[in-house]
Amino acid sequence: MAFQEAAHRQRLLFIDLLRAFAILMMLQGHFIDTTLAESWRDKAAYPLYSYWAFMRGLTAPVFFFSSGLVFVFLLLRERGNAWANKRAVKGARRGLQLILTGYLLRLSFPALLHGRVPASFFYVDVLHCIGIALLGLVFFYVLSHYLRLPFPLWLALAGGAAFFFYFDVKEADYAGWPVALQHYFHRELGAVFTPVPWVGFSFMGGILGWLLHWRPSWAFGHALPVALLAMGYLTDHYSSNWLIDWYEWTGLEQFRRHAYFNFLLKRLGEVWIVAALFIWLAKYWQTVPRLVLKIGGETLAIYEVHFVVLYGTWFGLGISTIWAYQLNPWQAVAGALLFVLAFVIFTAYLDRIGPVRWAWWGRQFQRAYRLSRWQWYRLRSRGQQVLP
Repeated sequence: MAFQEAAHRQRLLFIDLLRAFAILMMLQGHFIDTTLAESWRDKAAYPLYSYWAFMRGLTAPVFFFSSGLVFVFLLLRERGNAWANKRAVKGARRGLQLILTGYLLRLSFPALLHGRVPASFFYVDVLHCIGIALLGLVFFYVLSHYLRLPFPLWLALAGGAAFFFYFDVKEADYAGWPVALQHYFHRELGAVFTPVPWVGFSFMGGILGWLLHWRPSWAFGHALPVALLAMGYLTDHYSSNWLIDWYEWTGLEQFRRHAYFNFLLKRLGEVWIVAALFIWLAKYWQTVPRLVLKIGGETLAIYEVHFVVLYGTWFGLGISTIWAYQLNPWQAVAGALLFVLAFVIFTAYLDRIGPVRWAWWGRQFQRAYRLSRWQWYRLRSRGQQVLP
């Protein structure tokens, strides 16, 4: 029993470290991408920018992967099968909450006061996709109990399908569909992320969460990280060759297209490598500061606040409206460090400012709602169009 409790603590430490890494990388990545001048974005001329772009591209897969990992890990710790598992019900509710939060973060109060909803309100972003991923994880968990097929098998099939059908979903004809719904399938209208293929990383992370739940001792040894490291290296370096071989064997055009635009399997391999490194880090870093673990546990709050501060969605004023594509590398890096530091301090005092923060935001929402409702009725009374 003591060994299992220690294993649970070890796994949680590894997961929180991975999530802390993902959210901090997201903060600096978003800041630099928003503020760095276009003249400095030449990968051939500036090798450091090329390296930064590679690391920034790794952030989203790690973020989605760790979300699926931690959710399945917590899901399986709860007693009860299917909907008798309280974590499954909570996860479904959480998924819907994340989708709603994704829309709320894109509200524009100035636009509402003028009786219109901006087109960017309907853009699909990270929170929408993670919310759908959580709903998918719950769905396959329940399905595994009713159809008596292993949960990780469902996740592997779903993750593989999300990758395999990426081009088909992206290029299908959605003409005539509601614009808000089209954003979930392609990015041509402004969506930042789409569920396919990104939920695939969450499903693959869920497989590791399942494995760590049933084999806690592997979190202490070297077998699991070595296996992840080997799989990651082989997938990163040889998956394009595998895809060509599969295309020649099956004749399926999707394999050939993935081989010549192979970012999904290569990123999955790199995520496995990162996961292996953090398992070793959790094993040997015996005195991890509690603040680091807290950062890994407060990713949603950090994401919400950074989105409003950086992009200025609610009030039309943010960092992006002041310094968008205007800073040189030194300025952008210094600003990113200060930006990250500000959120580290924010997380450190989150317990103290949380109640005050939510009470203040609640009052602002109430005021904005009253003003926007009054403006809406005023425009309707004049016969003006409310939506763009």
